[in-house]
Amino acid sequence: MNDQERLLTIFLRLQAGAHLSKRQLSDEFEVSQKTIQRDFALLGQFLEQQPMIAAELAYDHKHHTRYFKGKSLFNKKDILVISKILLENRALNKEENEALLDGLLSLVSKEEQKDISAIIGSERLHYTPLFDTQDRIDKIWEWSEAIRKELVLEIDYQSPYSSRKNLIIFPVSLYYDAHYFYSVAYNLKYKSYITLRLDRIIKWKSSQAKKPGISYGRKFRDGEIRSKHVDAFMGKEITIKVKFRYDPAIIIDQFPTAKILETDSDGTVFEFQSQKTPGLMRWFLSQAESLTILSPQSLIDEMRVLLAKMQKNYRN
Repeated sequence: MNDQERLLTIFLRLQAGAHLSKRQLSDEFEVSQKTIQRDFALLGQFLEQQPMIAAELAYDHKHHTRYFKGKSLFNKKDILVISKILLENRALNKEENEALLDGLLSLVSKEEQKDISAIIGSERLHYTPLFDTQDRIDKIWEWSEAIRKELVLEIDYQSPYSSRKNLIIFPVSLYYDAHYFYSVAYNLKYKSYITLRLDRIIKWKSSQAKKPGISYGRKFRDGEIRSKHVDAFMGKEITIKVKFRYDPAIIIDQFPTAKILETDSDGTVFEFQSQKTPGLMRWFLSQAESLTILSPQSLIDEMRVLLAKMQKNYRN
């Protein structure tokens, strides 16, 4: 490694949040500590001459290391947290996940890489992707670009419940939910929004169809709408009242619009807005005896029918 490559490597690590010592770098690059000191001096001068880089090279007197004070990208703690999330959600195939983890680890020093690898080693070795192992990263980027450029697309979509469909759509949102990536799109034929699972889109191309004129009141507002349903799909918005017998944070975390109406020895009564989707009832069922639906009556009736059907499955 030549002098320029060594300087660039040190710069990138510092930018990633690493704290670097002369001894550590001297041993790694097999140069004298005086050479590393000169590298630090050159980097310090460079930063002073670059007003676009909001950082300065600072000295940690306690640990005798140099670090960037101010703007930085990621440190080892950030990399560990992101790596844990990637390994847990299983959204990417093994090759994509490995490449992404290697890229993240390259942002920190070799010593810090060893620390992180020791923590995530077992999870990384036993990583099990989803059944459908298609590449997703490039697909996600292409669909994000289509949304940014406001393109109308013609797609072939394979639903698990019917034959392949050809659709003309205007995608407006892309998000992640429980293992999968989804896109919300405006269906030009039916003039309504639909939710599509990205891995079920077989192929797509730009359409010559005209971009739809969607009124202000019907525009899709991603953050606001996503906070009102518990799964990836959309449904009719309803106001729900429930009593929950345990930690109130469980309801508030799941339903951000939830408001506490009253609390007694039997639990807490909440009211919130959500959308009537398949995942709503499944989530209520997951709380077992700790949750009781108080309104609307239609939801109570639906729960009674569902519980009766479930009980029937377990009769001898």
